[in-house]
Amino acid sequence: MQPYINIRTPLLQRPSSALPGSSVRLKTHYSKTLQFNIYNFSVTAADSGRVREVIVKATRGELLLTIFRVRVDGAIVGAEVADLDNNRFPELYVYSTSDGSGSFGQVHAWQFLPERKADITLPNWRATPIEGYMGHDSLWVERDILCRKYPIYRSGDSNAEPTGGYQMVRYHLKPAGTGFTLVAE
Repeated sequence: MQPYINIRTPLLQRPSSALPGSSVRLKTHYSKTLQFNIYNFSVTAADSGRVREVIVKATRGELLLTIFRVRVDGAIVGAEVADLDNNRFPELYVYSTSDGSGSFGQVHAWQFLPERKADITLPNWRATPIEGYMGHDSLWVERDILCRKYPIYRSGDSNAEPTGGYQMVRYHLKPAGTGFTLVAE
């Protein structure tokens, strides 16, 4: 097995076991630790292949709440903790973008209640075509809303040069059965 080089380190060096002229595989990964009051979250993901496995570890103080894995199409580009519904229980938002020139954004989210982890869904995220939408989403949390911003492409625009301005969509967190859903304004 070939050794890996972590490209997040300041210097790239050839491992001593790699011989000149040999093929050395590079490995990168996403890793972030987040805190919300006494809750701590660790989000890690390998950055190889079209579908990546994300590992989430959640603790409350010294108590391990859960460790779970989820398969994600594309690269993980961010993670945030918030309390969009102001119930004093944290939600974890993990952002991914699809591979390719579109970089279509996606949100993977969960709320951590005292007795369980509840899924947060995003109905109609990409179910209905949006005129002029070709990806390149920016995602973030601002106060009690999830924000999504993307450029609008007009007919004839190249993927690198949209001319239709930007569209901003704001999502609020609402209860939905045993889980929660993000509803667009």
